[in-house]
Amino acid sequence: MNITNKDKFASEFMSRYSTRGFGAMNKNDFEVLIFDLLKKYGDLKEKSNYEISRALQIPETKVRRLAYESDLKYSQLTEENISVAFFKIVANSKLRGDLNKVEFVIESKFLRASIGAQLKKLGHYADSSFNAEIVRIHIDSFIDLLEHYYTKKAIERIVKDCKETIKKDKDTTEITFKLILKKFLEGLATQAGKKTVDLGVGYFTGGAENVGTLIKEIKKVVLSQTKHL
Repeated sequence: MNITNKDKFASEFMSRYSTRGFGAMNKNDFEVLIFDLLKKYGDLKEKSNYEISRALQIPETKVRRLAYESDLKYSQLTEENISVAFFKIVANSKLRGDLNKVEFVIESKFLRASIGAQLKKLGHYADSSFNAEIVRIHIDSFIDLLEHYYTKKAIERIVKDCKETIKKDKDTTEITFKLILKKFLEGLATQAGKKTVDLGVGYFTGGAENVGTLIKEIKKVVLSQTKHL
């Protein structure tokens, strides 16, 4: 394990540790503080829970607890931070064609709760019944999350560049972002059948703003489905 800035680590440790008086911090809070500083100034941030468990020689259950408590106590996650984290998660997501659901892994309980709360606000819910860290949501839920976390500029570009690709039916009055993404994901699901599609690898690698690759793939998938109608 490496600490990138030992001076800042030591300085911030003393500042936080002595806030309530020297020696006032209990053992659990002390461990949470050290864990948070290791994430901030060490190389834990990009490691999985398993890798952290090996590095610190503690059980994964303790890693998850320390991570959650450090996020609760010290994290200052903004909406922008959550958006960046969300697209990192999406970059490793999978589409289950047989279930019409998107599946991704969120190890951080704090981030899982944040995204879950946003889902609830949008009128949806996630299924984590099989494994708390493996989250499954319906395509419609996923699209609403994308609409929430994408920038306005990215959404406008997707609609502008893809609307001519979408065929209107008698019930369609307007080509919207949601309609475009629904046609795209349903098309992928149809092509996949019972197989699983890696969404992040070919489609959602650009984060909240760089949507060029996604636009190209939307056109390709939707046009392919149109030819088969």
